[in-house]
Amino acid sequence: ECESGVCRDGRCTQACASDAPCPENAACGAQGFCELLSPPPRSPLQVGMLYVGPVGDHGWTKAHDDSRVHFLERIDGASAMFAPSVSTVDAPARIEEFVARGDNVIIATSFDFLVPVQNAALRHPDVNFLLCSGFVNGPNLGSYFGRMYQVMYQAGQLAGRTTQLDRIGIVGPIVIPETVRHINAFTRGVRSVNPDAEVVVRWVFAWFDPEEEAAAANELIDAGVDIVFAHTDTTIAIETANARSTVERPLFTIGYDNPDSCSFAEETCIASAYWNWGPLVTRLLQEMEAGTWRPDLQPWEQMRADPSHSTVYLDVSDRNVPSAVRVEIEGLVADLSADTDRARYLPFLGPVVDNTGAARIADGATPTDEDLLQMCWFVDGVVDLDGRPAVVPSGCVGVR
Repeated sequence: ECESGVCRDGRCTQACASDAPCPENAACGAQGFCELLSPPPRSPLQVGMLYVGPVGDHGWTKAHDDSRVHFLERIDGASAMFAPSVSTVDAPARIEEFVARGDNVIIATSFDFLVPVQNAALRHPDVNFLLCSGFVNGPNLGSYFGRMYQVMYQAGQLAGRTTQLDRIGIVGPIVIPETVRHINAFTRGVRSVNPDAEVVVRWVFAWFDPEEEAAAANELIDAGVDIVFAHTDTTIAIETANARSTVERPLFTIGYDNPDSCSFAEETCIASAYWNWGPLVTRLLQEMEAGTWRPDLQPWEQMRADPSHSTVYLDVSDRNVPSAVRVEIEGLVADLSADTDRARYLPFLGPVVDNTGAARIADGATPTDEDLLQMCWFVDGVVDLDGRPAVVPSGCVGVR
């Protein structure tokens, strides 16, 4: 049926060594065949969303569900269904259910779904797939993410200005380069204003484990921290710390994922580092609807000055942060949102030394995106519960 061409992935194409023989809106792919840059329009949009946790986690999954509400309010004729608390093992079956329902776009909202989504995209070339945090692409598969490490750096400076004991705790979730990168950026922020402070990491090895998150917060407090930063998908850790704060031993907390996370620890919360997926996901879906989506372009959104359009942002508490400190921290937005490499990579502007004393980034240099995506080592200042230089646990796939 393809006459002089060949059939690949259900589409007619032709062999190539460069882009020259490929038609408009196509380029020569890595396999030596012309590939469409933009899949055909998907209209009306029928979206299936895979969630790694329950919508009621008040964390990561809620932030993604907010994006569902956002695009449904802005794209006429769009519909959406979601599957909550999906494991990696169950993901293939949930994807097939979405396809059987007639969904033409599937959004997988966690790095955990990387392999199931890659396999499904090959099986279903007429369905578009979006993966959050995966940084992979194919003819009908794209990724999206935000530079949360910029917000972590900002939150770290706030923590460094706030701590009275110079020990700050982080409840770490799954061990992947993303979470290591965030811990490092936070620590760099802390040490940029308070060189004597240390950041203590206690891993729970899960995105969602309320019992273990509470235990981790308690262990960090018992280890002498006076700030608890919850990097998991719930507010359990900051609620736990909030309940243990006393006049004799005041504690502070930093929330994650949602702008309202401080409402769960009102007496102690100084900020929330949050995701705002709605504008980005809506834009990508509108491109799919118009047939202009480029899955080979993987947006990794930098902080923007306007929080309503920024995928990542820090909401600083008016109640628990002195005005002078709040002005200082909020003033970092201009430095981080400028359209320059220096702004994008400011949290890791060299020199950067790891916690074994080895030089990692030269003085005045900045890392590449690939460096950040493979970060499996800790910067100077990251320690374990006993105060020793922390070691990244096994399982982090990247440069060690």
